[in-house]
Amino acid sequence: MKRFGLTAAAAGCAALALTSFTARAGFGEGHGRGAMGMAPLMSVLEPQQREQVHAIFMNDRSRLDLLHAQLREAREALITKLLSPAKTVDVTDEVAKLKRAQEQLIDERIKLALQARKIMSSEQLAKALALWSTWQALRAQERALFEEARNENNAGNPSAASAPAQSRSKR
Repeated sequence: MKRFGLTAAAAGCAALALTSFTARAGFGEGHGRGAMGMAPLMSVLEPQQREQVHAIFMNDRSRLDLLHAQLREAREALITKLLSPAKTVDVTDEVAKLKRAQEQLIDERIKLALQARKIMSSEQLAKALALWSTWQALRAQERALFEEARNENNAGNPSAASAPAQSRSKR
């Protein structure tokens, strides 16, 4: 039973890493953080498996591009409406379109992630999970170090220290 739990946890991490990869790391849009999410997974794959993962995502590239375009259009429509000079605005339709676009993109990413993880062994998934966990711990340490530095630099000005920290903690 314990082994099943570890395999399920590894599968979950692999699916999350793969979904990040579809939007970033060269298979869509993003800000580069997805490449790091995919790094643990890609590092445990054999060269032939990497080619298979690449082919899975490239075969669905046009669908992903379409979904990204829909998401971008929905986001821009919402922003345009929010920034309009009118005193009151109804953004119900724009929010619904944005949610629908996000949901479709997530569904597509999960579908591709599940296809891609089928080529991995349970040992590879366990290794990827270990690498992912280590990387997450390092990211938490990095955030703590920067937060500590900000707090030290803002020690004389409590209002400057608290406002940005509050907005960062919601990420």
